[in-house]
Amino acid sequence: MEKEMKTVPELIQKLREKHFIHDFCVKDHSLYCNETSETFSEEELLIERIYRYEGDSDPGDTTIVYGITAKSGTQGVLIDAYGTYADPKIAEVIKKIPVREVDENQVTS
Repeated sequence: MEKEMKTVPELIQKLREKHFIHDFCVKDHSLYCNETSETFSEEELLIERIYRYEGDSDPGDTTIVYGITAKSGTQGVLIDAYGTYADPKIAEVIKKIPVREVDENQVTS
């Protein structure tokens, strides 16, 4: 049964339960994991999940949450804004990473 996520923190928590326990950020045109101090090129990564969150009260309140797995086994989350407020550095890195599954609205339990 699918449960619609109401907030970005709920969505992230659901991903954490699915072993996406680390946080990624973009650093020097690569993904970086602060917790493991690893830097990954796009060839080392696979986007497992993509979820787009849209806030109920503000159409500008949009976020994309990526669940990403590295060949090393490191799994984590990368968060970006959607649309006008998207970070071009994140977009540049993300477009080069292959995608396994896309579910822009819900996390399944």
